[in-house]
Amino acid sequence: MSPYSLNIYLEISILVIILLALIGVASVFIVRHLRTEYKKVYKVQSKFDIELRKLINIMHNFLEIDSLEKYHKLVIKKLSHDEKSQILDIIESAYQDINLELEENAYIIETYQRLQEVRRDRDSKVIIYNDKLSLFPFNLYAKILKFQKFYLYTPKE
Repeated sequence: MSPYSLNIYLEISILVIILLALIGVASVFIVRHLRTEYKKVYKVQSKFDIELRKLINIMHNFLEIDSLEKYHKLVIKKLSHDEKSQILDIIESAYQDINLELEENAYIIETYQRLQEVRRDRDSKVIIYNDKLSLFPFNLYAKILKFQKFYLYTPKE
């Protein structure tokens, strides 16, 4: 083996080692970023579930809505997206029926507005998260780490 070919092998191996190190460092940052975005969505999802639980309890106790009876004792966090969407539809129709001028409905109105605010915040974070899962380096790592896309609660118009 000539010194010239040994030099080429050495340079190529150093180049490969540097390339692998760069891929490793980039992988750490990409995975960390995906987990951070997931935690943001999960945190807002928890706030959404709490506000939804509050509003179900208030509407069930004060307005005595029969359609909320079956959701009154359930754990909201364990419900599927479709069931939560049904609850939101029931709440929306019940909210349209209440008198917004009455003082006794002020807490219901305030809680409903907070729920809508948290829902908008959650949906905006979900859109950002889902978009990241569809971009190039993130989609590979999302498949490896088995990150799932979240669904939106805001109806498309």
